[in-house]
Amino acid sequence: MLWKDRLRIGNDTIDEQHKALFDKAEELLGKINDNLASNKESCISAIRFLKDYTVYHFSMEETYQKSIVYPDFDSHQKLHREFVETILNHEKKMIESDFAEKDVKDFSGMLVAWLLYHVADYDQKISAYVKKEDREARAAGAGTHSEIIQNSVFDVLHKMAGLDTGAMKKVDAHDEDFDDSVAIEMILSGDVSGFVTFVYPLPFIHNLIYQMMDYQPQAIGELELSALFEVSNRLCKTICEQIEAKKGVLCVIEPPFMTSRLDINPDERIALDTGIGIIEADIIIEYAHT
Repeated sequence: MLWKDRLRIGNDTIDEQHKALFDKAEELLGKINDNLASNKESCISAIRFLKDYTVYHFSMEETYQKSIVYPDFDSHQKLHREFVETILNHEKKMIESDFAEKDVKDFSGMLVAWLLYHVADYDQKISAYVKKEDREARAAGAGTHSEIIQNSVFDVLHKMAGLDTGAMKKVDAHDEDFDDSVAIEMILSGDVSGFVTFVYPLPFIHNLIYQMMDYQPQAIGELELSALFEVSNRLCKTICEQIEAKKGVLCVIEPPFMTSRLDINPDERIALDTGIGIIEADIIIEYAHT
């Protein structure tokens, strides 16, 4: 099941609302994977519930944050508002296409991946604040681009898919076949220029979807790719956050897109064994200010 007790933040009301969101998202995934066409009305109902309940939940969570004088309230509220806008844009697109299968799957994959990371990362910081723990803990010693990528991948996959960071490692050589894979790229801008590329072998994608969504996909379609795009988006944002912290520069990412550029630069390439498969990453970056 999507909901895991490790996602609790310690407030019963918020935890129950999170569980309700995950349960409904799981119900939606089940109907899509069963037969979306015959379950269309139920899917539409689930989507509308998720939209309305997400807005309601964000309001309740923000009220709770204010009550505990949460110091990161403004930035957290901004994340909520941006996601509501994303949901409304997806809803508009689905309505215009009469809830076409592609658009429903695109929305569902994005939604589940976003919720998983948001609750496993940002909402856990609320719990850490209440417990007076270090809310800004980052992997120590990350300085080089390779170290930043490695720490970002390990952290994000742990939070989004529950992968064991102790089982993940950097590898110099591997037998993984990257001929049958999906490559996703993001352009960097701001005070930097360049791009980040992630290459995911299909077996890794199958395993990742199973870990995140508790089902084994028969093929990699719109839903799975949508989730993979959101994972890649979160990975690149985490990399940019660390670059900003280390270099004191603005690092902005453009929306992710699939690329056929699989000729990873051997000088910048990093291969990571995630415990469920090896992925490769590449960063090419130039700084406008040094």
